Amino acid sequence: MRRPPLSPDARTALHVLPRRGWLTTPTPVTPLPDLAAALGLRWLGAKRDDLIPALGGGTKVRKLDLLLATPRFAEAPAWTSMGALGSGHLVALTAASRATGVPFDAHLFWEPVEGAVTGNLAFTASHARALTYASSRTRLVLRRPGLFVGATHGGALTVGPGGSHPPGVLGVALAALELADQIAAGELPRPDRVDVPLGSGGTAAGLALGLGWAFAEPPLVHAGAAVERPLASVARVRRLAHAAAAWARAHGVDLPDRPLAEVRVDHRFAGPSYGVPSDVSRRTTARLRDAGLPAEPIYTGKAYSALLAAPPPGQAVLLWTTPRRDASLPTAPDWRDRLPAALRARLEGRGVRRRTFILGGAAAGLTAFALWRTAGYPPRGAGAGHLAAWEAAVLQAAAEVVAPDEPALRPAIERVPAAVEAFTRAFPAHMKREISALLAAVEHGTLAAGHVARFSDLGRDDRTRYLEALADLPAGAHLLYRGLRDLCVLGLYQRDESWPAIGYGGPLVAPERRADAYDGLRAPAHEAPAGWEVA
Repeated sequence: MRRPPLSPDARTALHVLPRRGWLTTPTPVTPLPDLAAALGLRWLGAKRDDLIPALGGGTKVRKLDLLLATPRFAEAPAWTSMGALGSGHLVALTAASRATGVPFDAHLFWEPVEGAVTGNLAFTASHARALTYASSRTRLVLRRPGLFVGATHGGALTVGPGGSHPPGVLGVALAALELADQIAAGELPRPDRVDVPLGSGGTAAGLALGLGWAFAEPPLVHAGAAVERPLASVARVRRLAHAAAAWARAHGVDLPDRPLAEVRVDHRFAGPSYGVPSDVSRRTTARLRDAGLPAEPIYTGKAYSALLAAPPPGQAVLLWTTPRRDASLPTAPDWRDRLPAALRARLEGRGVRRRTFILGGAAAGLTAFALWRTAGYPPRGAGAGHLAAWEAAVLQAAAEVVAPDEPALRPAIERVPAAVEAFTRAFPAHMKREISALLAAVEHGTLAAGHVARFSDLGRDDRTRYLEALADLPAGAHLLYRGLRDLCVLGLYQRDESWPAIGYGGPLVAPERRADAYDGLRAPAHEAPAGWEVA
């Protein structure tokens, strides 16, 4: 095996980047010979990030060690982020808040309560400065889209999902160099592949970047998806890795132009939806725990199910142990009293389920009801495109709900039908018919939800509740909501005057010159575009 192609100067530059100092020694590698023999592997081991001493351990500490030391986050008056009830990301940020004294606000959404969820929630509720709660991830997107694009919220600087900002991804890349040093020292054989969970994508991206630096022929990064397919793609992982490398170069690190390690994403065991464990992931969790590893069924159980189901014969495999270590977290006796009332009621079984829909209602909206209630819409003005008056009304009514209630966005809301028309003008006829059917289902499915009025005639609060219920439908029917949401977002945020309302600073554009209308967005090499502060 050749020595890492990364120069000593580059390694030194990486290691002198600002850090919080939460990583002091390499995490050990634990061989798992019995499990390896049972699976027919040449070697199997685990890189034990759960044994990181600081902040309760876990790979999230590697991300936060660099991210929270960058000037933007180090100087922030407070931090905020979002996650499911038992999010390890929120636990790590809560622990970082305790260690630094920087206040932290947590935005929670529902997930099934089992395993470590209650303990993680209790810790976050005990020590976060403020808590908000949404009954689903969809509702959180509707109400606080800025949490997903890096905006400030309530004066606190947002840490994006999973902490997978470029400095956070770079923190995991440094872990890959740490692993390469352990291999060179003979602590473990060079693995043929490294198995890792895939959520926000930062850990897989960091490993792909760092392993590409460290090896002439790097191991395969096998990423087991724990989230829905659209959020877990090889392309997304590669984008995160390249962004981290660009950030490092912009901060003075002379990195070689090396290809990333190969990444494969396995979606087979992601389960029914985000945050919902499957029977397979529970069995995998139990087997990993029998081998002495910390595991839970939402992330690691899903990620490593592929290995247990179809181990690559004769190969050496390294499991990257990402969760915090199995240890109780300090909690306040009254932590339940600190929860938002709606969350406390749901935990106690007093919540009322909002699923008033049935699939037949949506189907009915596609047929007779759509024909019965398509009159009485205000006519469209001269110059209107291919959308019918009723279709434009549905889009605008939905945009008013999807968009934050900000005066600056009202002109963008009024332009949504025209923007969607411009985007879909060249679509083939069958795609336009599919969009029309989607809008009809949303508009007239209100009858099955107990509303005499069609969707575009409902009040804002009723429209919000209707879309939230639609988003929760099973068996793929929730895609009606997603399609409508995506059409609205297209119209709302394609123009730069709407970006400040959600805290979006604009796209980072590649330094190559472009001979088109976007040339004005170009920034000089290694500089942020105007109006951006890159962490």
